[in-house]
Amino acid sequence: MALVLGVASSAAAVEVKESHALMGALMEVTVEAVDQETGHNRIRDAVTVAHRLERQLSDSNERGGLSQLHDAAGRGPIPVALDLYRLLAFSKVMSRSTGGAFDVTIGPLLRRPGAEPGKEESAREFDAALALVGADKIKLQPPSSAELSKTGMRLDFGAVLRGYVMERMAGSLRKADVVKALLEYPDVLAVAVGPPPDQTPFRIWIPRGKSMAGYVELRDQAVSTSRSPRRTEDQTLGAIVDPRSGRLVEMRRQATVVARDAAVADAWSTALVVDPDGAIALLERPRDVEALVFDEHGDHRTPRFEKFARWKNARKTVEAPAAKSSGGEPLVKDE
Repeated sequence: MALVLGVASSAAAVEVKESHALMGALMEVTVEAVDQETGHNRIRDAVTVAHRLERQLSDSNERGGLSQLHDAAGRGPIPVALDLYRLLAFSKVMSRSTGGAFDVTIGPLLRRPGAEPGKEESAREFDAALALVGADKIKLQPPSSAELSKTGMRLDFGAVLRGYVMERMAGSLRKADVVKALLEYPDVLAVAVGPPPDQTPFRIWIPRGKSMAGYVELRDQAVSTSRSPRRTEDQTLGAIVDPRSGRLVEMRRQATVVARDAAVADAWSTALVVDPDGAIALLERPRDVEALVFDEHGDHRTPRFEKFARWKNARKTVEAPAAKSSGGEPLVKDE
């Protein structure tokens, strides 16, 4: 399903914007092209890539590669598609890089009885679920075989799948000679293709409660924002779990990460919600990843965040989230 949101022209090119339902939410895709037809074709090609990856990597597809890997857990290696193999290898690297604060093997913790409202579990059940967690239990055999070493293991790519797919979509646009494009889940994840050095970078506003804390400027970069549920919300919806302890992150916290790669930004933003002090310490060395964290203790950021992310402190308050202007945009004012 796609919604064409509008077309705006410039002297040298046209800007084409569409909205597509992908991975459980609406993604906005904007490209600059020589004409409208070319722009729409480039978007549709990128969306085709996304649909293929979603079928392959989503747990909801019973015939997909991820479901087959779950079914074979504890029974030895099986052949997997190239993208699933790459995502598994990437996830293992990110687990080591974040000190275990990011880990895709948390599936058993999210699906255990005690994770459901009103349900209780024994210490034995909790320990059994936690024993299935650990990226070291993902075994890879190059070039295309993978194994979940323990029966009952389940992967959850929720903290990295959108970033991985959006990066592949951006790659599709670059191969088609698109030099300026923006892929965005508003307030959650954005990936910039370009723009060229002689053009203004993309400006992405970063939320903080009912306000916007400021904005980052992106040029061939990605930004990801993760947050733990409010205490008044159902903690099982959008829950973030510490893979090392198995416990839900109960403190209200938000982490924004700017990186060269969308999947890297996506994974690190989750790791920073789980363990902000530990993750920020791991980012002290330059690695083209910078972060900003908001929680009840204030805000914390990596040393080079302002420069690398081109961060601007510019408060922007949402007057009324439900109200719309005549152009269909939320009414906002600058403080």
